[in-house]
Order: sequence, then C-alpha cells, then structure tokens
Amino acid sequence: MRALLALVAIVASPPDVQKLTLTPAQVGPDYVLIQRPDGHGVKNTVTLNVCGAAASYPSEARRLTRLQVDYLKQKSTLGLSNEVVTYKSGGAAAAMREIQQHVASCPKKAIVTDKSLPPLKYTLTRLTGAKLLKGYIALRIRVQGNVQGKKVDQTSYAVYQRKGDVLSGTYSFGPNTKAQLQFALHAAQESALNLRLGRAAGGGPTA
Repeated sequence: MRALLALVAIVASPPDVQKLTLTPAQVGPDYVLIQRPDGHGVKNTVTLNVCGAAASYPSEARRLTRLQVDYLKQKSTLGLSNEVVTYKSGGAAAAMREIQQHVASCPKKAIVTDKSLPPLKYTLTRLTGAKLLKGYIALRIRVQGNVQGKKVDQTSYAVYQRKGDVLSGTYSFGPNTKAQLQFALHAAQESALNLRLGRAAGGGPTA
C-alpha cells in the first residue's frame, strides 16, 4: 500500500517549474538570470493582472507552484521576465480564458491593476508569432498615466502559452522599438520549446 501511495504521489506531483524556465542562453548572448524577491511560490504573489486586478482572475486561487525570474544584460536596454506556473487540473486553461476575456473587455479609461500603482490606461493589441503553442496570447501593452508626478508612456510585450496545466508568461521591457518586439517573440518561441520538451534547453550564467 505504501508503494502504491508513493507512486500516486509521484504521478500527481506538478512539473518542476525551475526546469521549464528559460535559461539565459535562450534569452540571448551575455544575458544573466536574476532572482526576484517575489519570484518564488504563489503565496502573496500575482501572476495575472492584465487589464484588471488579480482578484478578477479566479484562476489565481488554482495555482500550485510558481517561479518567476528576470534576465538582464550589461549595456542593454532590453530585459525579460519569465514566469512559469503550475495549476490544479484545468486551472491553466481557465487562466488563458480569463486573459482573453480581459483583453477583449479592457476599458479605454484608466484603471487600477495593482494596489501599489495609481490608475493607468492600458492599450492592448493582439499580435501573431511563429513557432508558438496553439492557443497562445501575444500582446503589445502600452501603459499611460502619471506615477508620482511623472508622466508614464511605456510599451512592453507579454506572451502567454499553455501546455496541460502549466502556463508560461514571457514579459519584455525596454524602449518602444522593433528590436523589443523581436526580442520578446524570440523568448516566447524558446519558452514554447521548453513546454514541448518538458525541460529547458541550453545553459548560461546566473547572477
């Protein structure tokens, strides 16, 4: 009986998110991995708040494990973050549906998506990309408003992909250039490969 219970536990255990996150080499030459203080676990962390507070995403309560790390390169203005999350059965699919719903109904006025920020206006544009997993959601995200008296007008990219009960989000940041878009789509393609293989490919330095 103990052996049977052990076998059930192994089968039921979620995938190792650390093995599915991008390696620095997958992001680009000379990029290093940076740990985030909020990068481990699901307690008191947020995965989804695209055009809405995390409370408007019921799938947040279905998360099991989570890892989010950043990737930076000296003298480069382009950076990336990769978040890999496992869910209870059906949770990742629900998360993707919720993202689609928020994108489709995103208000044109400024809204609050994070209690640490004032109301901001979000303009979301759906994008297409090659070699991504079926059902992917790729977004150009323009954020406009005022933060601590300073005008904000930033463009970033987010690509969400799912395989089974695992969701991977790749988020780029940097100047509003074609280079950032290409950078973001390349990372998303590499993340798709990791989800297909069930592991990350390549290697690279960690900071």
